[in-house]
Amino acid sequence: MQILRFPSVRVRMTGSSRGNSGVHSPSADLLHPSQDSPISIVSQKPRQALMAICALVTLVYLSYRGLYTLNHESLYASIASWMLYSAELWGGMSLFLFFLQVWDTQDPQEQPPLENVTVDVFVPTYNEDVAILRGTLQACLAMDYPHRTFLLDDGRRDEMRQLCEELGVHYITRDNNLHAKAGNLNNALDQTDGEFLAILDADHVPEPHFLSRMIGYFRDPELGIVQSPHAFSNFDTFQGRVNYEKGRFWDEGELFYKVIQPGRTATNSVIFAGSAALFRREALKDVGYIATETITEDMHTGIRMAARGWKSIFVPERLIAGQGATDVTTFHGQRLRWAEGNLSILAYDNPLTMKGLTLVQRLTYFGSIIHWAGGLPRLALYLTPILMLLTGISPVKEFTPTLAVVFVTYIGVMMLALKAIYRGYMNYDLVEFFNMANFWTQIRATMRALVYRKKSKFVVTNKRGGRQGSILPHVVPQIVLLALCQFSLLYGWARHLLFDPQLELLGLGIATFLILHHARYAIAYLRTAMTPSSKRETYRHRLNMPVKYSFTDREGQTVEGMGVSTDMNEEGLGFVAYNSLPINEYGTVKMIVSGDSLETKGIIRFAAHRQGDGLDGASLYRYGVEFIDTPPEAIDAASRVVQRFVVAPWYTVFDRHRSHPRTNGLFSKREIGRAPFKLPVRLEAEGEDIYCSTRDISTRAMRCLLASEVAEGDNLRAEIFTPLGSVFALISVTETREITGPPHRIREYVLTFESFERQGRSTLQSLLELSEEPKIHKDLAVEHSEQRKPMLRPVAAATIAVLALAPVAVGVFQRVHNDDLLLVRSMDNGEMDLSLLEGKNLDRILVETLSNERPDAQRLILLKEALELRGRNDELVRVCRILSTYEPDDPDMGKALVASLTGASRYEEAADLASRWIAVLDAKGQTDHYRDFESLAARNILRSGDEYGAMDAFRRIVASRPEDQGVRREYAGILLQAGLAEEALRQFSVLPQNEETLRQLVAIYSALGEFSRSEATLRSLLRDNPADIGLQIDLANVMTWQGNFDGAVRIFRELHTTDPGNSKVALAMGEALTWSGKGDEALVLFARLLDRGLDGERLTAGFLDAYLGSTSPSGSDSHRLHWMVQRHHGGTPLGNDLAGRLAMCLVRAEAPQKAIELLEDIVRSNPEDRDTRLRLADALVAADENERAHHHYRALLAGAQGRR
Repeated sequence: MQILRFPSVRVRMTGSSRGNSGVHSPSADLLHPSQDSPISIVSQKPRQALMAICALVTLVYLSYRGLYTLNHESLYASIASWMLYSAELWGGMSLFLFFLQVWDTQDPQEQPPLENVTVDVFVPTYNEDVAILRGTLQACLAMDYPHRTFLLDDGRRDEMRQLCEELGVHYITRDNNLHAKAGNLNNALDQTDGEFLAILDADHVPEPHFLSRMIGYFRDPELGIVQSPHAFSNFDTFQGRVNYEKGRFWDEGELFYKVIQPGRTATNSVIFAGSAALFRREALKDVGYIATETITEDMHTGIRMAARGWKSIFVPERLIAGQGATDVTTFHGQRLRWAEGNLSILAYDNPLTMKGLTLVQRLTYFGSIIHWAGGLPRLALYLTPILMLLTGISPVKEFTPTLAVVFVTYIGVMMLALKAIYRGYMNYDLVEFFNMANFWTQIRATMRALVYRKKSKFVVTNKRGGRQGSILPHVVPQIVLLALCQFSLLYGWARHLLFDPQLELLGLGIATFLILHHARYAIAYLRTAMTPSSKRETYRHRLNMPVKYSFTDREGQTVEGMGVSTDMNEEGLGFVAYNSLPINEYGTVKMIVSGDSLETKGIIRFAAHRQGDGLDGASLYRYGVEFIDTPPEAIDAASRVVQRFVVAPWYTVFDRHRSHPRTNGLFSKREIGRAPFKLPVRLEAEGEDIYCSTRDISTRAMRCLLASEVAEGDNLRAEIFTPLGSVFALISVTETREITGPPHRIREYVLTFESFERQGRSTLQSLLELSEEPKIHKDLAVEHSEQRKPMLRPVAAATIAVLALAPVAVGVFQRVHNDDLLLVRSMDNGEMDLSLLEGKNLDRILVETLSNERPDAQRLILLKEALELRGRNDELVRVCRILSTYEPDDPDMGKALVASLTGASRYEEAADLASRWIAVLDAKGQTDHYRDFESLAARNILRSGDEYGAMDAFRRIVASRPEDQGVRREYAGILLQAGLAEEALRQFSVLPQNEETLRQLVAIYSALGEFSRSEATLRSLLRDNPADIGLQIDLANVMTWQGNFDGAVRIFRELHTTDPGNSKVALAMGEALTWSGKGDEALVLFARLLDRGLDGERLTAGFLDAYLGSTSPSGSDSHRLHWMVQRHHGGTPLGNDLAGRLAMCLVRAEAPQKAIELLEDIVRSNPEDRDTRLRLADALVAADENERAHHHYRALLAGAQGRR
């Protein structure tokens, strides 16, 4: 190692504006709040009360969640429920620890500097650029307190040695890089002897009063460290958001430096942030200097100092400005190091167990460390609604109004408390954005620090622009999460719409809302991360200052003029000029500011010309200049200009906006009609010219920023440079407002025009008219184009991921929901397709479903519909009973159970249940459900066989609510079924004569035998609905009943030709053909339907009647008869009448023995069935078994005589 000492620049104090250096305060006064503190003692109490209330509400919420809402219906439900609850417990614990850290946020009282002490300033470096370090070192040398500045070069670079020699900075290096930054600092500590030492990162440019602002606190001999906040000069970065027009800035670190750190002074647990801190050497020596065990040596060192009893103070004033993470790769590299390093401390010096810390210090340090392990709880929150849609299982036992009230209260009180605590630094959207950005990096850090326990390498944060490697590792987790969001929405809603559109709509809606909420921030993060990185290595600061330029083209002609800058850094400058300049040619540019200037050679690399329309001679050009052979003094000037005219003023505005949110932008409210044009201005003051630029301007006044002081009431001559030529005027200073105080002291002045020279007013008026020209207005106002963030790329990436998984997803969906899909397909169009449920599939599904401890409600509803269509009423009752236990207070479930009991012929149970529901609903006043149960009770009476009782019940219902057309129609149908067609007709005469009523009138007319009226009504309906197949079938049937078989067959033929696959039409046509004596044609038609796999009593009867009416049945038809016999004996028995017809067909098919066997079986089981016995006797005669036939004839005669 080596240390080279060059003549250092020491700034001797001649006095301090911060108090008399000889004044000594008791150490207790250091924690007394300053007069300017935003948090006074009075405001602390309501704030603390709000935190206490929030903590209590959080405890109540978490207790309620744990005691009453966890879902333990199955093993998976318990896992999902505890996953979410664990994340909420983590959030509650984090909230309590956060409140503990910010309980007392009184700022320490400002102290006058100490005298006669030695201070060393350390600037460690490894691979940072010379330009960055030059600005930092120059600012260090300019600090107003005596000190020595040391550059600690772990890169062992000659250019660093030369820089130190040029500036007069001490240079220290070593032979190795052992323990990285910590080792570098410890090496320097061994080589120096200052009583106090400041640490500044290579890019942290200190304010002139950095040391004098903090050194005074060390009057307390027990104070070990004073930490100041980190701030950044590059506002618009990955980790920050800025709105220059509204004067708003938010950085991810501000919550830490502006909210958390101020609260840790009271507990002596201020976190050393690695830079911008001042130490007592004795305190560092007491803990063995900087900790080397972890890669976050700063946090680790601070904990050890606190454990040894050293006090710590946080000064809330911004005293440095550094470089924030410029892109997604730099951001995650830095956060991974911070997270892993902080969590690694638990393995060495766990604050919960290490000696020397107080209880509050243990908890506050633990809260800061464990915060970095929040990725897993955050992932649990992201996955919960996704899994809810994929599985249909809620992590909450039931979404109740009580839970909603408790949750909304908890969220509302928490948001109110956080808003009060954050003091204007809270931005919910950006907090959620960075939660999304950080969750996977925090998971990686947790695994590396607490599971793998592998010591990681210290990685220096990139201080230049441009990405450090591929962004892929930093976007894949969010792409996968977004893909899961898209997939779960498709999966969940597909299942919902396919299987049951009424099931758990509330839970589905909540899950959908949460998924869309998370997807919004995933897309926002991916848009930011995927935004193309800047080609510039150094951040361009927005700055509007006068620029003199002089460029010579290839013909030797020189173009000179005055313009205004748009942005700048130490490598280049953007500006708006009023002359056309030669591109790719060399020249000189000079930025002139109050009391300073930057002059260097440059070459124009960029030009974007803008020229006003209709204004001869008015031209605007926008250029970008790259500096060439920049002299050191120009680089130094650039750094000074940025700190004085960019960083300091804007931070003042940002802080002012938080204190007064209605304050807009950098400057006071503009006068109506003032244009926001940025124009270079030269003011002729006594003995000097002052250069500035306008912030806005009108023909009455202009607003400017100046570092030079001019007094209100002063009269000055001004030259305003414009694209139309210079405007000369006499001005007076009419208003002054301070933007920044010492040491920069920038003021805003309103300069009122008293008079104009020559055509100055006209020229200015013509210029202001350019505000109506959008193209030129943009350059006159020096507006910046915001970089567009891609929208298609993140969504496309997630969609591609979904499509890649689609085949697997479809397969999984079909496998998981195979039985559900089978049930749904079997009930398409409301008809049961028995072929899909052959092989006892329905029985298997029913047994498997009911064997579960808590059957799935979705599956039960599908089974309910399938069992209803199949007529399996006993199993239907069981299913409905289970569903009613899930929702015991749901009237719809009660209706389903009553209907199923009626279908199962359990009439008394159905009547009792309906009566109970009627009583409950009557007490609650739920009229609609009450009426439904009345109708169910009446139907139950009808199904029990008490036709007259049912008519009486429906009569009373109709009398109580005559406006209920549905009940009246049902009552009329019962009357019609009872043969009281006239009364049914009277009921229908009261109803509106709409299409539904007319259709039912057709049935009534037919029942009364008034077929002509039925036919007339049907033809009337067909005039309005000519394509209605049902009406045409009904018309053909009515024509058949009137004996007009030819007309009926003609209608059926037309329908069959149009739709040959319509089984209903084919059946009706076959019946009409049979009745019209065309049995052979009918037999062919019925045979085709049987061969298609259709089944049913009507089809069987039609085939048998056609067979008996045919003249020449085929052999295939005879085979179909034998197939029917096999089905009859094999478990699908026919009714007695159909079996008798089948027997007659067998006799005709010359199979009398099979006919006799079939009929004898029926007679044995139903000896009183005279029709079947007669058919048996006839079959015996056909088989020449006359004796046996006579036996049955005698039995029939004896039965007839007995009845007489």
